[in-house]
Amino acid sequence: MPATLGNYILGRTLGSGANSKVKLATHKDTQQKVAIKILKKSDTQNDAKFLELVLTEVKTMATLSHGNIVNFLEYNENATVKKEDGREVPVIYIVLELATGGELFDYVATTGRFSEEIARFYMKQCIEALNYVHSKGVTHRDMKPENLLFAGDFNLKIADFGFAAPIEGRDGSGFNKTKLGTESYMAPEIHMRKPYQGASVDLFATAIILFIMVTQHPPFTRALPDDPFYRLICANRADLFWKAHSKNKPGNADFFSESFKSLITSMLQFDPTHRLSMADVVTHPWFSGPTATLEQAQAEFAARKAKIDEEANLKQQQKDAQKQMAATGGYAAQRRAYKGAHRGEGDEE
Repeated sequence: MPATLGNYILGRTLGSGANSKVKLATHKDTQQKVAIKILKKSDTQNDAKFLELVLTEVKTMATLSHGNIVNFLEYNENATVKKEDGREVPVIYIVLELATGGELFDYVATTGRFSEEIARFYMKQCIEALNYVHSKGVTHRDMKPENLLFAGDFNLKIADFGFAAPIEGRDGSGFNKTKLGTESYMAPEIHMRKPYQGASVDLFATAIILFIMVTQHPPFTRALPDDPFYRLICANRADLFWKAHSKNKPGNADFFSESFKSLITSMLQFDPTHRLSMADVVTHPWFSGPTATLEQAQAEFAARKAKIDEEANLKQQQKDAQKQMAATGGYAAQRRAYKGAHRGEGDEE
């Protein structure tokens, strides 16, 4: 009998982190498929601070409902996983809408960069959802390709609100102060441990995501004045920044559209007061350019997903083969056994 958790039958693991595991699950009565984030209560890494982040995620997601957000369904802090062997494990769990299309990160890393038309289609969805989140008084604080998922119909969804905070700050000052997020997507003021505005740093990270969509690589390592690429933005030498990034690209200097360069440069400014606001971003000329339709995006991403699935299956086969090899003592042991068997045959003759 498969493992169960409350009203859900647990399936395969969709992902795992240092503190939790996300499982595919099916509701026993409705047959609805969902994603369940499970945290073991016995795990020593799940300390009070981490559990506070979990509660923040739950409280935040409970206030949000949008077509381009992974929506919250259920939470239980006193639950039990009943395993196949009869063991019972006390856990905390969060039930979330299932996004079966996978992570944006995998699509870029495995299947290559996006055209500006495709990137524009998905960035419009991302910005619309992020604008909604901000309008609800919330800042995400961990925008990155791994936290942008695709639904089964290949619409985009923002996920993982574990680092979310009130947009007005914990003290109502309009600023947040905790250094949280992922290093390569942090705005310079976070790196420098200065108070920062949540909406501004979310948009900064979103600009990095857009750049990665179009190029398949980040614009810089860290947004600090000593970074070889970001220092060009800081020094108001965007011309050199784009010249450097145009090398070895198809079309070289013509690879990036002028409106794309304008948008990215304006969103990645060192001084937060010089960056585009949300209102500026949505009215920027780049967003008025040619945009893929949902049908075009679906056709392209179905083919991309097939490639991702093929590679994932190949990796799983290799992993299974390695496990099998380890179980039989490895290649050297098999070779010794083979030689021994053949020597035995020779002796008998």
